[in-house]
Amino acid sequence: MINIEVFGPGCARCQATKEAIRQAIEAAGVEATLIHVGDPKEIAKNRVFFTPAVRVDGEMKSTGRVPTVEEISKWLVERAAS
Repeated sequence: MINIEVFGPGCARCQATKEAIRQAIEAAGVEATLIHVGDPKEIAKNRVFFTPAVRVDGEMKSTGRVPTVEEISKWLVERAAS
């Protein structure tokens, strides 16, 4: 099971990031959990300075932009293979 966290206040870019992740999970055919971290204190505690940010199994993959479905799928396939 892959754990994916999206850090951000819930803005349109955060929503777009979560939708891209949902599509990538389906496309990659992997089991994953998606958690949205919207609490500003938790965001700061995790040293996220630019949102949206995406962390996959503890590894920060993207900050300050909406990653593409293809990019996220690649992360998921790589993670599932390890």
